[in-house]
Amino acid sequence: MFDYIAGDVAGVTDGHVVIDCGGVGFSLAASGYTCAEASRKKTAKLYTYLAVREDALELYGFISESERELFLNLIGVSGVGPKLAVTVLGGMNPDRLKAAIASGDVAALSTVKGVGKKTAERIALELKGKIEYAGGGVPDTSGVTADENAVLALVSLGYQRQEAESAVKKVTRSGMSTEEIIRAALAG
Repeated sequence: MFDYIAGDVAGVTDGHVVIDCGGVGFSLAASGYTCAEASRKKTAKLYTYLAVREDALELYGFISESERELFLNLIGVSGVGPKLAVTVLGGMNPDRLKAAIASGDVAALSTVKGVGKKTAERIALELKGKIEYAGGGVPDTSGVTADENAVLALVSLGYQRQEAESAVKKVTRSGMSTEEIIRAALAG
C-alpha cells in the first residue's frame, strides 16, 4: 500500500519515528538502528511495511530498502512476527546481522534481547542462503567497531542514542570487546 514515506522528522521516541508528510504525522514503528539514524536527520525517507491484524493496522519504517528486505525475510521465519523482527533489526547493525545469519552464528543471534536459542536457530536455519549481499559472499563487518555495536545494543535495551553514545564513550578503553563495553556501561 505504502512503499515509503518522506518528510520532516517530527520526533523520534523509543521504537517510533514520526514523519511529518504534508501536515500529517505518520508514526512508524522502527528498529533502534532506524531510530538512531533518523534522529540525526531533519528530513528522512523511510521505507514501509503495513502489518494488517484483526484488531490493528501497524506501520513499520526502515531507513533503507535493504533493512526492509531483512525485515521481510525475518517475518517469513516461523514464530517471528513484526515486533520481534524489529527487535532483531535493532539488536545489531544490518551487516552484522547478515553475517550472523550467513554463518549460522546462533550465539550472536541469541544476544538480541527477546531472541532465545531456539528462535535464533530457526532464523539461522531458515534464512541461511536467502540473504543476498552486494558482490556476493559474507559482508565485511571489520569496519564496525566494538563501540558502535555496544551503542546499538544499549539502544535496543531502551537507551536513547545520545545517552548510549555518552555511556560507551565514558567506559571504553583500548582493546575492550563489545560485551565488556556493554557491561561497563550498564554498571555506570
